[in-house]
Amino acid sequence: MASRTTSRSTVTINKSNPATKEYEMRQSYNMNASPFAGSGQIHNNVSTAVEGREREKRDMQDLNERLANYIEKVRFLEAQNKKLNNELNTLRERWGKEAEKIRILYEIEMDQLKKLLDEAEAARSELIPRINKLEEQLHEYLHGIDEANNQHSMDQEMIEKMNRQLSECEGEIGLLRRRIAALEEERGRTKKTINRLRDEIKRTRMDLDQETMNHIASESEVQSHKDQIDFMKDSHDNEMKELAALAYRDTTAENRDFWKSQMGNSLRELQMEYDNKLEVMRGELENHHNVKVQELRHSSPREGIESVHLKEENIRLKTQLTNLRSKCPELEAKNAQLERFLEELRRDLDRQMSDFEMEKNKLKSDLQRTQDELDSIMKEFQNAMDMKLSLELEIAAYRKLLEGEESRSGLRNMMEQTIFKTSGGAEGNIVSRSAVSNSMKSERNAKVNHQRTAKGNVIIHETSADGKFIILENTGKKDEDISGFKIIRNIDNNRSIVQYEIPSSTVLRPEGQQKFLKIWSKGNRPMGSNDLECQSSTWGTGMHIFTALLNKSNEERATHTQKTTYTN
Repeated sequence: MASRTTSRSTVTINKSNPATKEYEMRQSYNMNASPFAGSGQIHNNVSTAVEGREREKRDMQDLNERLANYIEKVRFLEAQNKKLNNELNTLRERWGKEAEKIRILYEIEMDQLKKLLDEAEAARSELIPRINKLEEQLHEYLHGIDEANNQHSMDQEMIEKMNRQLSECEGEIGLLRRRIAALEEERGRTKKTINRLRDEIKRTRMDLDQETMNHIASESEVQSHKDQIDFMKDSHDNEMKELAALAYRDTTAENRDFWKSQMGNSLRELQMEYDNKLEVMRGELENHHNVKVQELRHSSPREGIESVHLKEENIRLKTQLTNLRSKCPELEAKNAQLERFLEELRRDLDRQMSDFEMEKNKLKSDLQRTQDELDSIMKEFQNAMDMKLSLELEIAAYRKLLEGEESRSGLRNMMEQTIFKTSGGAEGNIVSRSAVSNSMKSERNAKVNHQRTAKGNVIIHETSADGKFIILENTGKKDEDISGFKIIRNIDNNRSIVQYEIPSSTVLRPEGQQKFLKIWSKGNRPMGSNDLECQSSTWGTGMHIFTALLNKSNEERATHTQKTTYTN
């Protein structure tokens, strides 16, 4: 009876935190093989494995096609967002011109009304002394003069009413201008959000292309990219929630209530002041009239010539009063025209506000749909990377088994059982295999530690494991000028040292695409990229890598340490 033994090969990837990553690989072999393994069954198992590899290859091709379709959708959405941005700029230019025309028109009307009011006040100041003089000279015309005064008071009240209406129109115009300014500010915030999301989509696409080209990246680099994607996704979600909370806030109703209450208080104060002045003037006129009547009663009769002169003067005053009355309908017509024009402006503003709300809601829905598609793409990309890593680990396990058998007397082991298990995200990836092998046991652990320090807002965000690039990041809320700063990279305790000085006029912004600065090694920068490039062909690779950022005074502002250790 042939003895049968099993061997287990286990590969484990653990994730602790964004600053420290560990990769452990354990392989154990228990080899008590039977010398009577069948070559036919081995051939069948190898054929089955080849068919499995072909099927997985077709699955990878299908995933690549789906990824290309998603990239095409993202480009289409970028073009659509650009079109909407142009439409918003057109609306902003049109609104600014209309507001300027309205301001000029109302200034002209205000000047005309003020001129008319000054003329009426001047005429009134001329009429009052003459009427008082007629009261002193002729008692029989008192009744007619009283009627003229009453009519004049009615005209004055009409003028005051028109002035109040004009003040209300001016207050409404000021409120509309403030509402337009608030809408412009909200549109600016929406535009910044769209630009920021476009930059994020562009960076994500670049990372996706980079990962697609690097099919045989090491396990430590894959784990580092996963941590970076999770960190950026959480940060972007928090920023989206904060910006959404600010964008949904609308204080238009509060401004309207506040200014209405202020306008009502001002109108009441003006009315009270006008009534007080009117009462004082009425009392003074009555006292002056009584005094003149008493003087007229005690004075001697005037001559006939003076009476005729007074009659002519009275006729002339009545003629002027008639002319003033004839101007009132014209002023009323102008006032009605202004009210109609103001109503049309209100309707146009309401219509524009409705269009703007519809456009804003549409942009929000497009933004949410784009974010959902991006999340779906990132999820499928993560699944594809997990599958890729599992295939690479499986191929490595098979290669170890085949190399071990070939070093002895040929392929004599038989594959009996294959167990494949993959778990993604923060839990890592686990691949298990059981097969017949030689009687030997070995175990090997690999651990990669990353540590970052910073004395300011500029940090070393990422260093490529293959020595292709280094990324700096501004984590603060203001611009950081890093002109003349130096990057020194020490590999394996002075085995190799790479230095690079950042050129002048280099500033890291607190947000947007210029928040990060990517410096490539010579010959590795992509075509058409505006990133910086050092003169060295590589940033260096090794077991212990220390990267430092020095300012112009050679003081350390940020460091990044990468240590790789192997244990048996």
